Amino acid sequence: MRRFAFLVFLVLVAAFLWLFAAPLPGVRDAAVPHPAKTYEEAVARIRKDSERDGTDVSPDCRDILMDHGRRTGRVVLFFHGITNCPAQFLALGTELYRRGVTVYIPRLPHHGLRNRMTEDLAHLDAQEMAAFAEEHLDVARGLGDTVIVSGLSLGGVMAAWLGQERADVDRAAPVAPLLGPSLAPAPLARPIARVGLRWPNRFLWWDEKKKEDLDGPRRVYPRFSTRAMAEILRLGAAVEDRAARRPPAARELILITVGADPAVSNPAIAKLAEAWRARAPGRVETYEFPESLELGHDLIDPEQPYARTDVVYPVLIDKILGPR
Repeated sequence: MRRFAFLVFLVLVAAFLWLFAAPLPGVRDAAVPHPAKTYEEAVARIRKDSERDGTDVSPDCRDILMDHGRRTGRVVLFFHGITNCPAQFLALGTELYRRGVTVYIPRLPHHGLRNRMTEDLAHLDAQEMAAFAEEHLDVARGLGDTVIVSGLSLGGVMAAWLGQERADVDRAAPVAPLLGPSLAPAPLARPIARVGLRWPNRFLWWDEKKKEDLDGPRRVYPRFSTRAMAEILRLGAAVEDRAARRPPAARELILITVGADPAVSNPAIAKLAEAWRARAPGRVETYEFPESLELGHDLIDPEQPYARTDVVYPVLIDKILGPR
């Protein structure tokens, strides 16, 4: 019995060390930039990319480019959230466009398909997300002189990656980046990611009761992939690891959060902000929407039943664009 108890103890210790100490699979450093040299080249790249979309992509979820027929002073590159698509940022992007800003919202891999019950989302990969973000930043470089990157949740992690890795980002404004789930303490984000990467993928309903009749925009997938969530956390961990070793590359950064966010861990976001501030004093801001506003996690999409865009958009526009 003593030997058995000792064996169980060793197994528990090994499991603990694996969960809390073993490194997550790495994400390579950012690739060498290949920015579009002209406005015309950038538009040609966008058209070529859009032409790859087949009939399986929803017409409402294709890439969005709001341009002024020429290179402008500022361009905002938005990355949408998990299970949503570029239309999530259409209304906010339109407000920026009216202010003379060029807006580019690409469709993320495995998103925006006609089949809302697709299982393709399980193929989302941290390396793929990083490469996608970098590729579309290269495109945005040709659309405007000052390039701002932003995004929500999954898109917020991609914006944070670019803010950490790319010196040609003028301002990075991640909104509620998914660095950890709100229901778990921040230190558990990596153990959750390790389990999600190793265990078989499962699809879980956003709302177990309503399932396919999920409230809000009908383009959103009603289920999410546990593997995809783990890969998002893996990319977020890569940002955190780099932030602990070196300053962020972007010229300006602001982390935007939602008070009492029901989906993502605000303490994890605060820890990233602290790491950035320690290595880039004077370049990092934070802003949190007050808990009293009772906002949901997706404060961007006007089709969400809890949307308060009349309150949120003016603040977001000010924080995303930054000092004039």
